[in-house]
Amino acid sequence: MRGWAVPVLSCLLMTAASLAIAQAAAGRPGREISLPPTAVKDTFFAYVLGIIQTGVEVDIDNAGMRDILTEFKSTLKLPFDLVNRVTQHTADQSTSIGLDFDGEVSIPIPFALLGYHPGSINSSPDLSFGVTKTVYQEPSAADASSPVFALTLQQGTVLVNIDDWLEALFPSLLEDTWVRHIIFFVWKGQWVGLLEGRGQRDGREMRAYFNFTGNRILFPIPAELDRIGRRLVNQQVATAR
Repeated sequence: MRGWAVPVLSCLLMTAASLAIAQAAAGRPGREISLPPTAVKDTFFAYVLGIIQTGVEVDIDNAGMRDILTEFKSTLKLPFDLVNRVTQHTADQSTSIGLDFDGEVSIPIPFALLGYHPGSINSSPDLSFGVTKTVYQEPSAADASSPVFALTLQQGTVLVNIDDWLEALFPSLLEDTWVRHIIFFVWKGQWVGLLEGRGQRDGREMRAYFNFTGNRILFPIPAELDRIGRRLVNQQVATAR
């Protein structure tokens, strides 16, 4: 999992959530809510992070998403046909994102490892994530705070299923993983996505990273970055207790 290093589930979850805003009762937020290209290279993910940051209310079905698919593009081939409904709602200072599929989901991992798509993502039909917004002090910029957007799986299951031959080839780096958290944060002035979960084989913690500013997989994972990622995950686990 460390090898392909990308928050895969965020692609599924936030694709629909970002598109949902266009149909919201309050109006259709335009690209003015997006992060600038200097911060996030991909137009789609720039818009996604803008939505998480603003926390806009969302409730949209598949037809509503299809109505605006032509406006917001991504390089990823995402399963819009499988998405029935997406919601984002805040109540009592607690934000949640819901994603309903039309059945069990199994799609190829959209990012390549060694020029090969290393497995699949398997999800239950109904998913719900709690959203937490915090800040942290990066060691290289201790005088400034950086934003953190953390999504914690609260309902449903998501399994990143790595092909057996790759697990055998990289046993210390790759393993089928049950996803628990998706965390977006800034590292050395660049937006990073962290996907975290537990290995299916022995329960060890697995982490993978993607650089949204440079639009690339981070592998091998820099030790400093992984220390920060581990700390952010631990904070989420402690908050949930």
